[in-house]
Amino acid sequence: MLFTRAENILVSSIDTALYALRPTPQLGKDDFKRLTLDLALGTELPLGPNFYVYVDVRTSIPTSDYPSPLLHNKKHVPLPVMLNAGMRILFGSGE
Repeated sequence: MLFTRAENILVSSIDTALYALRPTPQLGKDDFKRLTLDLALGTELPLGPNFYVYVDVRTSIPTSDYPSPLLHNKKHVPLPVMLNAGMRILFGSGE
């Protein structure tokens, strides 16, 4: 479950004589929940006994809708892609 917070603000006031506001997005704050499918692909290489270097790529694919009046266009929401790298150290493995 992905918990998200959205906030829309206007930096300056809008001259309503020149522009007409669309009904969405609305101003304010909103919390919404979204069910996601989290996928990852990675590998690790041993550096020595109990020491490993790992690299993985992760993404969260949306599987449910999230109705929120603050979201203007739900069709072009970016898909998060994360590249992670690090070192794993195993303690007490008995080697």
